[in-house]
Amino acid sequence: MIKALFIAPYTGLAETVKKTNVPNDFDIDVEVANLEDAIDIAERAEKDKYDIIISRGGTASLIQEIVSIPVIHVDISGYDLLRVFTFIREMNEGVALVGFENITRGAGILCNIMEYDVQVVTVKNSNDVVPTLEKLKNQGFTVVLGDTITIQEAEKIGLRGILITSGKEAVMDAYDEARRLYRLFKGVTRQINEYHHILQSLPFPFVLVNNEKEILDKNSLFDNELLQHNVLIPDVWKVVKRVLERGQNEWAEIEGESKGYVVQVFPVKEKLMAGIIVHSSFKLVKKSYQINHCSARLPIIGDSRQAESLRSNLNKYALTDVPIMIVGEAGTGKSTIAQAIHFERFGQDHPIVFVWGNRLNDLEWEELNRTLFKIQKGTLLIKNIEELSKQTQYKLLDLLNQIPGKIKVISLVNYALDSKVQQGQFLKELYEKLSNLPLYVVPLRERKGDIATFIGYFLSDFHAESGNETLGMKKEAMDYLKQFDWPGNFTQLKNVINELSMTTSDLYIELNHVIDVLSHLETGDTVEENVPSNQTLEEIEKVVIRKVLEEENHNQTKAAKRLGISRTTLWRKLNS
Repeated sequence: MIKALFIAPYTGLAETVKKTNVPNDFDIDVEVANLEDAIDIAERAEKDKYDIIISRGGTASLIQEIVSIPVIHVDISGYDLLRVFTFIREMNEGVALVGFENITRGAGILCNIMEYDVQVVTVKNSNDVVPTLEKLKNQGFTVVLGDTITIQEAEKIGLRGILITSGKEAVMDAYDEARRLYRLFKGVTRQINEYHHILQSLPFPFVLVNNEKEILDKNSLFDNELLQHNVLIPDVWKVVKRVLERGQNEWAEIEGESKGYVVQVFPVKEKLMAGIIVHSSFKLVKKSYQINHCSARLPIIGDSRQAESLRSNLNKYALTDVPIMIVGEAGTGKSTIAQAIHFERFGQDHPIVFVWGNRLNDLEWEELNRTLFKIQKGTLLIKNIEELSKQTQYKLLDLLNQIPGKIKVISLVNYALDSKVQQGQFLKELYEKLSNLPLYVVPLRERKGDIATFIGYFLSDFHAESGNETLGMKKEAMDYLKQFDWPGNFTQLKNVINELSMTTSDLYIELNHVIDVLSHLETGDTVEENVPSNQTLEEIEKVVIRKVLEEENHNQTKAAKRLGISRTTLWRKLNS
């Protein structure tokens, strides 16, 4: 029996592996991790006596450098290339495929045979990826096909990335190659022991890590809640990565399972290592605001005049210092636009602070004020402005009058507030301060020409996330979709396409599939109608989850897929 670990760089590949028949002589475990995240898993696999590791692309190459057991590369087949070309056939914009020769050689031949209008570019090493992408962007290309590394770098500079995924055929070929190498390399192992003296004398919790995500040393005071299988939790690693890249100290709040921690991370030994000190811990209370760093700009999708106008004017909105109020119905992508504006102005260098103002308590207002003064530069994104109570409106006005001038303020509202201001339900001074520059987002019913583009985008995402095999939608089915008014806008469209991709066994969604789902929506049998509007967000989430569970006969796997969350998250939300 060959004990093998399959490390999938994206969740869709993991799902494909699970759906593929495993040969009788294999004992397969599956993990999802990409690039550096996969290294820790690979090293543990070697210590746990795995015979073979199977992975793909740059992740497989990285793993191969640090373990002595055989690493099998999952190749990209012609069918895989044909699948991704099918996803983009509705696009009318410049498309390029960027990859190493093992991908581009077959892609170039396929493009010639099928007469696809795709620019195929070959890179010789990973250092060529970013300059190549920047050159393509300057030439007017907007969509890039490639592997995980290429897609991540493309999204960082504002290009839309579509992942070239591997199908069942490629997985079965990898098993054959694994069997061959297993016979050649059976029994090969290597142990890595790189530890420093334990710093038990320190009076505070401390851990020392290197730039390869290895824990070199820690004292007994270090809280195990910040570790998962002796590996620091991902939120800590995000801070460590920024510190090592910039060579500067950073303070951060990190959430464990039951407590929050105030940590200080500092570079050690020419940015090759980092020290982490835990200064304090606190009871974890669900905050009404959160601080994020945007690693990439969220794409503004569509070929309509409205979508093109948003993209062309994005830089103007980003450069202005006056507050921006984004007005549009729920589900029209206001948050995506706000994050795109933030990324256009600040990139990855400064955080974006999300605020649900009507849920902030007195103490959190003070914390938020201190946070904004600490970060100095970034974006304050305030959601659901129309729901603010009068008391909260006064507090928000005070906050806006105090925050640093380099904080960009963006507010989101589901409808124009003029009538509320006239009726005295919304402070005129606050409204005038927030609405210096209004940005109106039209609903989906007024931009139905974008539906086809969004369907292709959603299907490619669902395939990368969950391995769904649906490649596209027949024209008559798409035409039928365009007859619907979509009261829930793009959010509702995404949920419908997700349901169709999970329930359709065919490669293409047919008209009868769409009619079944839309007749369900048009009869009013939707979750939203059963949700009381006077409950908290957490309470509403539970109502929605229980309703979906009932509709799926309490099948948690189906309910989680329909809601777009993992089974673990589903269980946690129900039991919180």
